[in-house]
Amino acid sequence: MKKFSLFLPWLLVCIGVVGSLFFSEVTHKEPCTLCWYQRVILFPLAIILGIAAFRNAYRIILYVLPLSLIGLAISLYHVIMIKFFAQSNFCSSCTLKSVSDNPITFPALALVAFLILNALLIWIFIKHKGSRKL
Repeated sequence: MKKFSLFLPWLLVCIGVVGSLFFSEVTHKEPCTLCWYQRVILFPLAIILGIAAFRNAYRIILYVLPLSLIGLAISLYHVIMIKFFAQSNFCSSCTLKSVSDNPITFPALALVAFLILNALLIWIFIKHKGSRKL
């Protein structure tokens, strides 16, 4: 499993990219400005982590982790703005219709994805810290 540990973060990022493109291109939901900033962080991560996963280049975590932390900060800010400081018309295209009264928002999904991604990257960093590849 040690050899393939970068594939899990890459798979997570790829799911985020495909989901983001699906909701914008197929369902025609226009992303707001903060959603675009999160995409700017997420889309290059798919390419960078994909190359690193196939080459077993664990050193890339030193460069990817700060980028992922910035994405986490943007997502957290976006969720806080929607939940606590915004009116109902702020970022109206960033919600998914759900069965309950509390709709799931795209920034909340991005926040969970970035939290999992950062946790995986930190776990891989700690796991391979003694390795020659890091």
